[in-house]
Amino acid sequence: MKESARIQTAIELTDEIFAFRQPADHIINAYFRTRRYIGSTDRRVVSDLVWQTLRHYGRLSSLSAEKLTGRAAVMMMLFFQKRDPASLFNGEKYAPVPLNEIEKNFLKQLPDTLPSAVLECPEWLKGKIDTADIVAMTGEAPLDLRVNTLKSDRKQVLTLLEQAGIRAQKTPFSPQGIRIDERINVTALSLFRDGLVEIQDEGSQIVSLLTRAQPGQTVIDWCAGAGGKTLVMSAMMQAKGSVYAVDNDPKRMRDLPDRAVRAAANNVIVLNNYNNLKMYDLVLVDAPCTGSGTWRRSADARWRITPQQSAGIIKTQREILDKACRFVKKGGKLFYITCSLDPAENEDQVRTFLQNHNDFNLEDLSPVLENLTGQKRTDKTVRLNPSVFRTDGFFAASFIRK
Repeated sequence: MKESARIQTAIELTDEIFAFRQPADHIINAYFRTRRYIGSTDRRVVSDLVWQTLRHYGRLSSLSAEKLTGRAAVMMMLFFQKRDPASLFNGEKYAPVPLNEIEKNFLKQLPDTLPSAVLECPEWLKGKIDTADIVAMTGEAPLDLRVNTLKSDRKQVLTLLEQAGIRAQKTPFSPQGIRIDERINVTALSLFRDGLVEIQDEGSQIVSLLTRAQPGQTVIDWCAGAGGKTLVMSAMMQAKGSVYAVDNDPKRMRDLPDRAVRAAANNVIVLNNYNNLKMYDLVLVDAPCTGSGTWRRSADARWRITPQQSAGIIKTQREILDKACRFVKKGGKLFYITCSLDPAENEDQVRTFLQNHNDFNLEDLSPVLENLTGQKRTDKTVRLNPSVFRTDGFFAASFIRK
């Protein structure tokens, strides 16, 4: 494809994404799936431009008096990349139509640099999320791996990656984490196929390790999803005891049995529903949330969520906690996690739960976090700020049944 044709493709994709009805990655994948003639290099170039433009949606919107279109956004993105939009919007076959006089004059009035990245946040969430975290989440997330300690250790995996010519390093905080310094297809690596590593953000690793699941315990992952935290706990338990995985939508767990076999996580038991549950030493509630801590990976998510949806999610979180806590043994633990930075989903939920359940105490996680990461905190709960930890944003709280 000519560069101008790539630009037109990016405009078409960006226009569709800006409706904010579906996740951007779904739209991009569906677009290319129906256009097999677009080669891998062209797909990569187009996708990069689309994601760059999407990561700047708030800043670009602030410069436009009208609702931002894909054409206007890509045109501005090229301008700020010091590329000449006029030469690429040239009207050739498959290229964008030439710039009109209004567009030309608009470009002349643009500042030399983009506005502040603090604009990459919807109005209703401003003041709830620290501005430093908003800025930190405008960049691209790195590729993090978790070493499966049931099969290997970090030293061995780093050696194998080096032998494969892949640049990698230890993550700063997780003792099981490895960060890849380049774009690679991890799933094609033998160490992935053999179960030595899983793809998992360092922040997700940290909050999983904070549960301190122990060998021989009976554990349940209440909202297991794809099962990433299920597998972490299985490894922590040395595959001794039982880790049950269940989810409101069992289809989310469809790959978990195969993942568990690959990881030698022999104590993982996948449940089809919430019937016939028992009492557990540890109940992990990795709750559904608005996902504001994942904006590095899902740049469009910040613009898709609404206050009304947020209110519904907060209600659901409260209902899940109220139900899950019934299955915690005396002296056992209810562990609550979100990948949100909104206090309404985090600290506020903790206060509400404690008010409604006087048979639980809040455990102080600050010494656990310090022991794991070296980071000192005074709060009993844990908040992984992207601006500090350079991970996705997470919140964690531990309740112990009296």
